Amino acid sequence: MKIDKRITPPAAAKVSSTKGKGAGKTPSAPAGGGDSLTLTESSSRIRSLESQLASVDVTDAGKVESVKAALANGTFAVDAEVVADRLIDHTKETLRKRPRKK
Repeated sequence: MKIDKRITPPAAAKVSSTKGKGAGKTPSAPAGGGDSLTLTESSSRIRSLESQLASVDVTDAGKVESVKAALANGTFAVDAEVVADRLIDHTKETLRKRPRKK
């Protein structure tokens, strides 16, 4: 179980211009002849945060409380073999991600 989930920083908002078939034929068309959309920085940030929050796992509050109670009562049992295996796996993963020296 991984407890620390970090949210990656959002990519910069992309603003695009698209030329339509009738662009430039109407008097109200922009000078560049295409349609454009500009979002404010805060609006782009809000949309990005909303999409990130939608993908965040919800913590099981009941399980958290039961673990807290077991710790407080002294009945929480730690399986040393599982802890050792996960520590080894974490170390392997960290070493794999580390840049190699040439």
